Amino acid sequence: MTQEDPVRSPAERVSTRPADPGVGHPARSARITSLDVARGFFLLVAIVCASVIPPVPWWLQHAPWSGVTFVDLLFPLFVSLSGVGMAFLYRRNATWQRTARRVIVLLLAGVAYSAVINLHFELSTLRLTGVLQLYAVLILAFALLHQVTRSARGWAVITLVAAVVATLAYLWFQSRCVGDLLTPRCNPSLAIDGRIFGAHMYHQGLRGHDPEGLVAIGGAFITAAAGTTAGHLALDARTGSRQAALTQIAVWTVTCAALGSGVALLVEPFKRLWTPSFALMAGALGLALFLAAFAVFDVYLERTLGQSTQARIGWPLVALGRNSLLVYFGFHLVAAFLLRGGDEISYAERIGDALSFLGGERVAFALAHLALWWVVAALLHHRRIYIRA
Repeated sequence: MTQEDPVRSPAERVSTRPADPGVGHPARSARITSLDVARGFFLLVAIVCASVIPPVPWWLQHAPWSGVTFVDLLFPLFVSLSGVGMAFLYRRNATWQRTARRVIVLLLAGVAYSAVINLHFELSTLRLTGVLQLYAVLILAFALLHQVTRSARGWAVITLVAAVVATLAYLWFQSRCVGDLLTPRCNPSLAIDGRIFGAHMYHQGLRGHDPEGLVAIGGAFITAAAGTTAGHLALDARTGSRQAALTQIAVWTVTCAALGSGVALLVEPFKRLWTPSFALMAGALGLALFLAAFAVFDVYLERTLGQSTQARIGWPLVALGRNSLLVYFGFHLVAAFLLRGGDEISYAERIGDALSFLGGERVAFALAHLALWWVVAALLHHRRIYIRA
């Protein structure tokens, strides 16, 4: 838990100075609002989607195997925007002590989180993989790779090389399956995660894959790396032209989407294995969200209304975005408790019924849950308290 400057976080705090001579751009704040705005908007959607009282529509359920539903895109969007944030964090020399602490805390918290949200505490089959563990591995990998390159060009190369290598690996593995088709009984996650984690993987391995195992981490790496590339492009705009950065981010977004579409002709895009085609297209979607926020807040509003007015307009979303890790995993825990608890009538249904005047039971609960986390995030942001691993 940290208390910080309300305008600039440590990951983004640099001295404000004029642009290089001859560039012709005035001095501006180093704060890039668009990342927090994009994360805040994403959290609005994600909280509402996690607050649906059963029966849940098909598009808010994960695809059973192949294919992609709307809810399949939510965590990858979070990973893509987290990749942008890692560029902000590791552009400078972040201490290894802080990185090690983040990784260890996330790994331990991830095991506890999986146990609580799944109500499964049996040590012999306790799940060792999960979303927080995936995030921890990504942080370690990105900290190491930022010792190699801290440029947008370098991270674009890393993204593309990782996508090509992953695609070739999937093609090789597919050739070993009947009909060249990946199935729950023939896929790299079963072969790798099953051998390493055994009964400690997703559903004790009975589903034949792990959506947050080592194989999925490889796909998530591609998604996050695409975001990191865009993050470095945005950071370059602090002393250059934000219009130019906007164009470059747009080109990179289209590149990821086009490459992902091309890879999809070879390897089917789906979340269960976080295939390289899915990784690139999900990353492109996250980039599009960041691009829109960057265009509106860090280019148009800052230029036309000034930084102070821009900050006031973005404040509600920034409040959510600045505590995105806390809010994202916190609302999942609370939603699971409210939707499952309460015997025959869940707590969620009781809350929805009590507030049904807001538009019906389902709408009322979703709004109440959203309001809860918005108030929590706003209070923390107002007091400059930010919860991070």
